[in-house]
Amino acid sequence: MQGYNFKDKLVAQTYDGAAVMASDLNGLQAKVKAIAPSAMFVHCYAHRLNLVLSQGAKCLPECRIFFASLSGFATFFSKSTKRTSFLESAGCSRLPRNAPTRWNFTSRIVSTVANNYNGLLQTFENIIADTTMDDNTLDCAKGFVRKLEDFEFVFMLYTYEQIFSETDVVFDIVQQRAMDVLYCKKRIESLLALVKEKRSEGAFQAVYAKTADLTSDPRDEPMRKRRLTQLQDPQERYRNLYMAILDNILEQIPRRFSNLESMLFLALANPEKFDDMRQVFPEEAFQSVLKSYGHHFDSGRLRSELQVLYSDQDLQGNRGKLCDYLVFLKDMELDSAMPQLYKLFSLVATIGATSAGVERSFSCLKRLKSYTRNTMGQGRLSSLALLAIERTLVKSLEKTPSWYAR
Repeated sequence: MQGYNFKDKLVAQTYDGAAVMASDLNGLQAKVKAIAPSAMFVHCYAHRLNLVLSQGAKCLPECRIFFASLSGFATFFSKSTKRTSFLESAGCSRLPRNAPTRWNFTSRIVSTVANNYNGLLQTFENIIADTTMDDNTLDCAKGFVRKLEDFEFVFMLYTYEQIFSETDVVFDIVQQRAMDVLYCKKRIESLLALVKEKRSEGAFQAVYAKTADLTSDPRDEPMRKRRLTQLQDPQERYRNLYMAILDNILEQIPRRFSNLESMLFLALANPEKFDDMRQVFPEEAFQSVLKSYGHHFDSGRLRSELQVLYSDQDLQGNRGKLCDYLVFLKDMELDSAMPQLYKLFSLVATIGATSAGVERSFSCLKRLKSYTRNTMGQGRLSSLALLAIERTLVKSLEKTPSWYAR
């Protein structure tokens, strides 16, 4: 990179958060920052949200037991096409496989089981009634019926279903809007507000009542049938469990996204705040950009150009996406008239929020270099990988008559 004079030009770096990358002491980001002080480190937002959810699932013994039981559903059906046919005959969706590092996959299992609760129960009962089933299948099916009729399992299922319904949306936004940190930051803040709303007595009562309708209210059980851990008032116990799950997520989100405060300067490019900033200039955000990237800007000129932008609505374009506004400045030839402003907006657009897809899909190489093709050479593997990566181009070329002849 030295041939590109990166010491002065590098303004941001983002990695997936592995210790070798993200460590403040000996990580790659620390070594890069020692050479290029302006290279602000942004931990991949999607990976951070992944960590919030995975740590939230490990916070309590009840959570670990629930997710271990949940993964068994997908495993049970994946082992036999006969079992899968029972699932399809009951009108249920196929259960996606669980993956420890892909919490968007886990959310799909939670959503599928919650939405197909009655169908799954009917499927397992049909399997038990079938005389051709082997002993192992009958034993597993009986266990899953008990799970689906267990109050605690169903309570956890619907608790996490309402959490994942919110996080899935943010997860997709963070991955689609990789270069719009400002937008991703707002979505993370809105997620925090939504989780706080769920942490209420009304939300808990709704989940508790829904679970009691599907199973049976544990308060109706005789005291002698309760386990030692459930001798206290059952509703109070589940209230504490519900609040503990949400408290863990509420504590993790601000901690894992704590460096958002160091990016206050992003507010300078937020179209929704232009009217407020016309009344009161955002001094704190302005000092933030000078602190991190002061040597890139003429501070006096930047201040005056920002004040002109906030006061003149004709210069604000349609207040759409940041990249659209940069195109607007270029088309109006304002990039040369207001160079400091254009440079600031370019800086904000350069800082990435996402560095990877959190292993969204399985590696294409696993399909190209399988066990039966293990002796394939590096040249052929590289060529096949290139064809797989550029498959849209290959598809378009196939339409020309001379393609196969060539």
